Amino acid sequence: MIKIFRNIRKKLLEQGKTASYIKYAIGEIILVVIGILIALQINNWNDTRKIRKSEQEILQNLKSELIINKIALEKIYNSHLDAFNSGITLLKLFNTDILTMPINKLDSILAQFEMSRTFEVSDGYIKSLLASGKVDYIQNSVLKTFVGAFDGQVIDATEEIIPMKKLFEDRLWPLIDGKINSSNRIRNLSGYSNLPIGAYTSNYTWFFENREIEDILSNIMAWRLDLMDDEKTFLDNINKMIKSIDNELNQ
Repeated sequence: MIKIFRNIRKKLLEQGKTASYIKYAIGEIILVVIGILIALQINNWNDTRKIRKSEQEILQNLKSELIINKIALEKIYNSHLDAFNSGITLLKLFNTDILTMPINKLDSILAQFEMSRTFEVSDGYIKSLLASGKVDYIQNSVLKTFVGAFDGQVIDATEEIIPMKKLFEDRLWPLIDGKINSSNRIRNLSGYSNLPIGAYTSNYTWFFENREIEDILSNIMAWRLDLMDDEKTFLDNINKMIKSIDNELNQ
């Protein structure tokens, strides 16, 4: 093709048609430029298609990891909700006659209240996505922002567990050791029923007359309620992002 164009230009020069030669040369340049632009556009289309394909794969993997976290966080939240409800029951028993209430029932309620499970996040894919810079392949700006802020959201959803556990470890348990039987409480938890029965009976009359214990329980309840609110917010955000991913994948 180039040889043909060269021959045409040569023939025009030989015939002394300088004006025609110039016009033809300009036209040839324009055609070359147009060809280059078309080639660049095709290349851009190919690149866009590759990025879109990569985005689809990213969204699928991201959805899978978010579902894992959703399931885990729901279990943790429900565990804390059960513990919170047990705390309400315990607080209502202060200044009441608990002598008719079975001790093993009280052991069970207190054991449930003491449950303080920690959310273990699964974020390996999200971290690799951020480290590689491929998070920029995500076109949805809200979803991209969520991924970038994921680590901070995990911290927000779990930070109250630390001061709550300290109230158990530093205040409640040292206070009730030797008076409220640990073995009998733990036996009520799933997987611990084979633990030997404790050698002494818990003194719940003392427990529910103790003002310090009532205050400690109330403080634990306050921290747990804040923790549950943050867990619920994070869980709602995860559900929204999963729905957003589904919308992107179905486009």
